[in-house]
Parts: sequence; C-alpha cells; structure tokens
Amino acid sequence: MDKNEVHIVKKWLIGGSVVFVFLICIGLIFYTLPQTESPKKESAAKTTTSPPLKSKVTAEKTPDVPTIFVHGYAGTKNSLGNMIKRLSKNGQATKSLVLTVNADGTVSTSGQFDETSPNPLIQILFADNKSSMENQTIWLENALATLKNEYHIEKINAVGHSMGGVSLTNYLEKDGHNAAYPQVEKLVLIAAPLNGLVIGEDGVTPYDLTDNGPGAETDRYANFMNGQAGLPSDLQVFNIAGDIEDGTKSDGSVSVASALSGRFIYADVASYSEKIFYGENAAHSKLHENPDVDQTIADFLWSD
Repeated sequence: MDKNEVHIVKKWLIGGSVVFVFLICIGLIFYTLPQTESPKKESAAKTTTSPPLKSKVTAEKTPDVPTIFVHGYAGTKNSLGNMIKRLSKNGQATKSLVLTVNADGTVSTSGQFDETSPNPLIQILFADNKSSMENQTIWLENALATLKNEYHIEKINAVGHSMGGVSLTNYLEKDGHNAAYPQVEKLVLIAAPLNGLVIGEDGVTPYDLTDNGPGAETDRYANFMNGQAGLPSDLQVFNIAGDIEDGTKSDGSVSVASALSGRFIYADVASYSEKIFYGENAAHSKLHENPDVDQTIADFLWSD
C-alpha cells in the first residue's frame, strides 16, 4: 500500500469515528430526555372508577286488601251501596266489583277489579234476599270462590249488616280455615242479631248480657258458641250496635245485648272491640247511612 492509499484509509477511519461519536452523543441526549407519551395514548390507558348508579327500580307496593260488603235480610244494592259510594268519594277506597249470587248458587259479576287501586270495595248481593243463614253461607262460599279463582284475591276484609253479619259469622266458623276461599283478616259487624231479635219495651229481656254471657241463649247463639274453634285465631273484629234511646236499648230492630253478644262468640280471636252509637241515626237501617259509622269503619280497616 503506497502512502496515498494509507492517507485515504486514515482519513476514512477518522471521519467514521467522528460520525460514530456524534451518533452516540445524539443517542445519549435522547436517552436522558424525560419520557412522555402522547396525550392520546395516556387517555387510552387511563382507568377510572365511576360511583355506582342508584337503582331506579323501586319496590312494588303491596296491594291493599279488598273489603266485601254483605247486606241484611231483605237488603238490596242500596243497603250498603251508599256506604261504598261515600267511602270511595274521597279517594280513600275504590268502588270495585258487584257480585250477585242467584238462588241456584251461580254468580254474576259487574264492575272492574284493579288490585293496584286503593282499598277496593266489593259488594255481594243475594238475589233471594230473604233466605236462611244456611243458604246465605253457601252463597258466600260461591262468591268468595269466584273472587279467589277468577280474580286471584287471597285476602279480604268483610263488613256485614244485620243478617249479613250473622251469615258472615256462620261462614267464618265453617270455612275460616278453608284454603279454597280468601282469608278474612278483619270483620266489621253492624247490628248483627247474634242472639235473636227479642226486644224489651223497658230495655230488659232474658237475653241481657252478664259477665259470663247472655242470660238466655237462642239456638243460633248456642251454635255459634259451639263452633268457636272454627274461627281464625288471627281475625280482628269490630262490632257495632245501635241505641235509638227510646228506652228499649235497641236500634228498633236488634237489641244492643243481641248485637254485643259477639264479645263472647269472638272471645278468642286476635282482637275484638265494640262500639254503641246513639240517637236517631243509630236506627237499624240508618246505621249504614251514618257518616260517623263510616269513619269508624274506615279507621278500623285502614288506619294501620
């Protein structure tokens, strides 16, 4: 290799070394710079935790228990129909179905039942409105089976005026534990002649109440006492009597003693209470037209 070739090689080596050193310096500079990522990548990699959403689903309200109304001897749709209208008027309750039980036991219905409406009121009518307690009990069974099977009603309250209260008592002793019918939770009796229809002009009869029960017992009362075990133990009862204050201690048709003999028939249920209304508006057929009676019933059924 001559001197010129050696000079060229040295020159090439020196130049390459300079470039190499230069590249190393550039690399060191970039290496020591702060490491950053583009905003886009940072955003993509970032993880956040949101607070849990509050559920928009609220618990469904338990449907109110419907209340049936049963008229007395010779009663019609007007017997308790006006009470139903008054109780419905302020929106506290809702007029609902009317069930008419024919003499052959078939049941026809009218109206509509909405389980979401407040306190549905159901009127039960007997086409043969002058029949016996035994027949009315069978007709009640047919009506209540209709409520359970066609409307899926599992629980009811009941209001019975006069003979209606007698038939409801007989029904409860016979069928109070029968799963084929809705369970009765609360019962209101209005002037029900549970121990007959004897009234004394001076307010005194052999059937007057003592601390241990009536002084004398009708067959009806005796049968009710014998059937007490059939009554639901969790039943709540409110018993109403009327005294027109004419000296007879009666509402003109049923004595206070006969109506309130229910305290002995219903002695072993969950709760029993009673009230006597006085004056002309406490007459037998005016009790179910009396606004004070309305309010007492409403308080008992729906104040919980």
